[in-house]
Amino acid sequence: MKTIYIRTFIVAGLCAAAASCGENSWNNHLNGFEEFVDQPFSNQQAIEYTLSDDEYSKIASNATNKALAGDEGSEALAQVGTLHRFSAAAPASEYVPAFLASTDFPYYTLSDGSSVKVTYQVAVAEPEELVEAAKVQKYTISEDFYRDDVWGGEDYITAFTPLMPAADYVPVALGDFIDTEKGTYCIVSYNEAQTEPVFGGDQPVQPAGPVEIFAESFTESLGAFTMDDVIMPEALTFVWSWGGANYGAKASAFKDNVSYATESWLISPEIDLAGYTDVTLAFEHVVNKFPDAEFAKANCTLWARESGAAWKQVTIPEYTGNDSWTFGNSGDIKLDAFAGKKIQLGFKYVSEDGKSGTWEVKNLKITGVSGAAKAPARIKANVPYTAVNAVYHFDGSEWAPATGFTVLQNSDYTDMGQKYANLSVAEPYLSRWLDLKYPYGVVDDTKYVYWQQYKGGATNYVCSAYICGEDGKWTPASYVETETSQFVRNNGKWLYNPNVKIYLEAGKSQPLSSLYYQTIVDWVFENICRPLGDTNIKSGLFYVTSYGNNEYYSGASAYQGNVDLRPSPARAQYPAEYGSMTDDEIVELEKNRFVYETLPAALAILNPDAKPLDGVEVLYTITFAAYNGTTTDYYDVIYEVTAPAEFTAVSCTWWENGTGK
Repeated sequence: MKTIYIRTFIVAGLCAAAASCGENSWNNHLNGFEEFVDQPFSNQQAIEYTLSDDEYSKIASNATNKALAGDEGSEALAQVGTLHRFSAAAPASEYVPAFLASTDFPYYTLSDGSSVKVTYQVAVAEPEELVEAAKVQKYTISEDFYRDDVWGGEDYITAFTPLMPAADYVPVALGDFIDTEKGTYCIVSYNEAQTEPVFGGDQPVQPAGPVEIFAESFTESLGAFTMDDVIMPEALTFVWSWGGANYGAKASAFKDNVSYATESWLISPEIDLAGYTDVTLAFEHVVNKFPDAEFAKANCTLWARESGAAWKQVTIPEYTGNDSWTFGNSGDIKLDAFAGKKIQLGFKYVSEDGKSGTWEVKNLKITGVSGAAKAPARIKANVPYTAVNAVYHFDGSEWAPATGFTVLQNSDYTDMGQKYANLSVAEPYLSRWLDLKYPYGVVDDTKYVYWQQYKGGATNYVCSAYICGEDGKWTPASYVETETSQFVRNNGKWLYNPNVKIYLEAGKSQPLSSLYYQTIVDWVFENICRPLGDTNIKSGLFYVTSYGNNEYYSGASAYQGNVDLRPSPARAQYPAEYGSMTDDEIVELEKNRFVYETLPAALAILNPDAKPLDGVEVLYTITFAAYNGTTTDYYDVIYEVTAPAEFTAVSCTWWENGTGK
């Protein structure tokens, strides 16, 4: 984060006495400090600030902004958080002020008179499909769907095949299970076999042994499980989350090495045990017991309940792998008390400030013996298959593979050298992947790539756009531009204000003044002296002196932090021009050059982001000092931004008529 002080202000801070002290409190007012009682704290600054990706999300979730957006603007505001940019429908001028006033802004203690130049991203010619793609949903084809909807007979496999292709069945599944109100793009995970299964023999009977009733791997998501956060402090955004394929469902109350007090449940969907006996539950898990072993062991607990009834704790026979990050099996947990009923499971995680552990769970399975031991069975055959991810789109009437979209497979992450099925950043991975996958792309063709990003302890799908260049290579396509806008604090509120005030304080070693005046000196050397034949800024041949930090083309002095309007040193520096001129003529010429030529040039160099706005007059007011040989006096010059980085003088106070013309 870069902070530039445009003007130095006095910052005064006092430590207030405790409010609970009574009138007889010791040393109520120290001698000499009575006048400071109840004086307001002042922290008046002018800074530059660039928004981070996380801060776009905070702006989108800010309660004040949500109320401001209302129902009509809620979707556009939400896109600020997901796409990390503002837009015409959700402009920074409307939604940044609430962020600056919140504790999410590191400088929220700034007082009235402060200004912040905020740099941010804004959408430009953004494709509608890219915006809509940010609301992607996820769905995994279930075993029930393979069994009942795909194969339909007595035998089945948990995969699609060439004769039973995914394209014929996935749209049906999505139509039944995906709510298009939540988004029209969906990443579907399914299994695909290259050979057809061979089902042989007569129709078998239901095996006497246990069968699988319910299973959840937690290796791709939290599945149909839900969270019920009874206690969750503001410092945490989640307790239970999907930690990744190697972590499963993960509960943790750690953030920045701090343990917070929480109580959070991971709750299963309703599980129907009707018709089953000898019901058994098993799962893999690991509990890291740091920093309090007994506390962690006692507060990672399993519960079950008949749907709608009270929770009952279920004893976990044995913890294994407690002292490391190695998963161990929970052992068989009997649920016979719930046989024949509809139940839910609940993984309860509790922590306290300074006391917690991390609990990870995966590969949960419930089995049981069916009461219809002689009933015909559906037998699942074993056929080699590959896990596939695919992108589907709902066009308003039906689901179909999304044109122009692709998604990384788990094997792609392995090929990229990743340990887990995710990336932290898109580049250089995606462009190389596209070059290999689509080596004959058409120039200007666009591909939208879904990839899993690991960030902030969670993994989510992100959609990135790429375009094919004339060389056939794929490069990231950006539909955003960087903008900078100014906001000022007045009467306790932050307001969008494109007008800028710059104070160039006179004197040596004034950082901002030195920067502006040295920029002028450099510009004079490059644009005036060099065309005259100069090759060294310290040659002293023309307008710039041999010190290289002041010039007499317009009088700018980076050394003194002012404009030197003394005629004699100007005449001595460059007699070829000034030798025949009067003192008044020299002064007037330098003043005109400073206001109309050299200062605007420096403003353009140092403020390249300045640009005009429709319906708004953007003004830069510069306060500077000029030395006439006797006194140093301050003046104001006003410029209007008439084009990008183009400053047109409006008036200057060192002329009575404001223009000198």
